[in-house]
Amino acid sequence: MNETSTTNPEQFNTADFGQKKPKRLSYVDAAKGLSIIMIMMGHITSYSNPLDNWMSSFKVSIFYIISGFLLSYTGSIKRRSFKEFLFNLFKNLGIAYISFSILTVGYNAGRLALIDTPSAEIKKEVIKLIYDSVFLKGIHSLWFLPTIFIGEIVFYFLLRCPKAIQILYAIAGVFSITFFKHFLGWLNAHASHSSIVYEAFSRWAYAVGKGLLATWFLGAGYIIYTFYKRLDNIKIKLGLGILLTAVNIPLSQLNDHVDINTLKEGTVIPLFYICGIIGSMGAIFLLDAITQYVSLKGLSYWGKNSLIVMCTHTALGFKAVIFLGWRRYVYIPKHYDTNYLWACFFVLLQLMLLTAGVIQFVNSYCPFLIGKKREEIKKTD
Repeated sequence: MNETSTTNPEQFNTADFGQKKPKRLSYVDAAKGLSIIMIMMGHITSYSNPLDNWMSSFKVSIFYIISGFLLSYTGSIKRRSFKEFLFNLFKNLGIAYISFSILTVGYNAGRLALIDTPSAEIKKEVIKLIYDSVFLKGIHSLWFLPTIFIGEIVFYFLLRCPKAIQILYAIAGVFSITFFKHFLGWLNAHASHSSIVYEAFSRWAYAVGKGLLATWFLGAGYIIYTFYKRLDNIKIKLGLGILLTAVNIPLSQLNDHVDINTLKEGTVIPLFYICGIIGSMGAIFLLDAITQYVSLKGLSYWGKNSLIVMCTHTALGFKAVIFLGWRRYVYIPKHYDTNYLWACFFVLLQLMLLTAGVIQFVNSYCPFLIGKKREEIKKTD
């Protein structure tokens, strides 16, 4: 969610555009804002309901596709050496992953100590969280950062491969999750669960499988943008946005239990990829058209700060505290109905209010946690 791909286009190296600073793509921030809000909502609601089915069909894939858009938009992935590319990727994603992983481990250790958990159990939990972090499985929503990191590295080299290999990957990439699920099954059946090797490989496989999936959607976004940038007619964009969204809504209801984090493509696997593309493009077309007439500053705010939201809203317990508080002191139905949906929306609003404060705190007092300086934050406000 940063310079190289998933954050602000204004932060791209101006050397990649000569002396002219790249124009900010307002619909990009809006699309990321929509995505991160849907991700927060998805962590509040339960699966197997119409809203979750629709959101889950593209709420993560749109991040990958937008990353491909921005890589194509700047062209920096082709001009930069791998050393430069890797440095920027680490600065914009790696630093945040490391800093918030450390904070999350410390938070959980303190939380367990506070409720008088035996030291042996605290040690066991801390070791598990460290393994999750070091071997890139990620703690809670921090899982996303290694996947985009791996995905962009693979895509960097894929762009430099012959066309035949790129086409082969376009076909084989849709089987990346299936392959790694079988690999994990084999590993689970043949490895000693107490071994360090098993602990490392099982977590690493999760990250690589999702990273290769990210590469596939990155590539889709990269290619789509080469055609998208030629389309200037706002009415056509609006019409396509409405059409693709209208098609995606019923299709998404046919594919339950989509969850990239747990390597679930849903009950109808082809729809995972179809809905991921058309749902994302429907939202992008609509937001691009709307931002030509209306400023979506509220939505863009969440898009610009999506990295902080992704790193904190579940990993540091904010969602759990608010949701459990509502369930205990207010009311959350135990089954899906209109009241359940309204309760979840109120929980989301409170989570957004709390997270907005966290965003301001990080940006104002410790931007180094996300690899930035205060001057860089001010330029994007």
